[in-house]
Amino acid sequence: MQKEITKSHDLLDNNGHLIETGKAKQLILKYDRSKVKASKLRIKEWDYYEILNENYGIILLYHDVGYLGVAQVTWMDFNTGNFEELQEQVWFSKGSMDLPADNEGDIIFDRNGNHWECLRRGEDRIFKFNYPKFRKGVGISGEIKLREPTEMDSIVNVIPFKKENQFVYALKTNNMIPDGKVKIGNQEFEFSEENRSNGLLDWTRAVFPYHVEWRWSSFNGKVDGTPFGLNIDYGITGFGTESSKDMIFYNYKGHYIDKVHYTWDKKDPYKDWEFKSVNEDRVSGTLKVKYVHKGGMNFIVLKTQVLKAYGFFIGKVKLDDGTIIDVKEQDHVFGHAEAVINYW
Repeated sequence: MQKEITKSHDLLDNNGHLIETGKAKQLILKYDRSKVKASKLRIKEWDYYEILNENYGIILLYHDVGYLGVAQVTWMDFNTGNFEELQEQVWFSKGSMDLPADNEGDIIFDRNGNHWECLRRGEDRIFKFNYPKFRKGVGISGEIKLREPTEMDSIVNVIPFKKENQFVYALKTNNMIPDGKVKIGNQEFEFSEENRSNGLLDWTRAVFPYHVEWRWSSFNGKVDGTPFGLNIDYGITGFGTESSKDMIFYNYKGHYIDKVHYTWDKKDPYKDWEFKSVNEDRVSGTLKVKYVHKGGMNFIVLKTQVLKAYGFFIGKVKLDDGTIIDVKEQDHVFGHAEAVINYW
């Protein structure tokens, strides 16, 4: 299991090498893009927000992977299986998307009549977006506030690769509290605690190998009225030995866990996905699938494959003090599990 990082300092030295690797509960190391010793085409930066309830969800993605910059809105209807996305693209962005060096900065993006905005104000992230061409002119717009209580932990990891100038600096935040609405044409969709909506953030700054494959799963909800989250994240291909980013969240506090892996039926991904701790008895559970999305892109040098299942987590997890949290079907703990292959 990784060691815990407890003191704030720079992420990289003047040679572009990681000063320290390990895990933390807050984003305490300082990322400076100017210290990265890699081609601008190799630097990968993104802010990925997913706001869900068991009926519908929205992804708000802003990324710059060197070859391509994107400001994207993705709408998901888990009852009809409708999955729609619209993105504004900037080819050969090479850092021009101006992602902040931490998770505190603002982002305002306007291009070709599309607007994507995220403002950080205290505990809140305030999103405003408007994509008039969505669904062939029906349009999608919204304003959503995501609250991150001050006492909330995250899972933060500093992960090395074989090459010294390659790394991942990543933060995952679960149990974010949404309040807002999305409008598609004349229809309005609400996100709130009342309809069991939750938000999550994947904040990543990295230099990856060209070929990399990972698994990432995140669930959010309440168990007997107490906020609960689970983040499982590990590398398959291209990663070094420190590739796991796993944590149980209970009442906003994070509990580090060692490796947890999950498996699924590749012939029928709608069958249950199984989760199991590798080295310790901390997590055992099942993803009851409601909707499966298969996606990706192929731009010759930039290729991705994504398999993503949404549904309910049911199982048992053990906190640091040995307390067993029994997540039942009636708790409606909802989220996703994905398998991703990238050539980038």
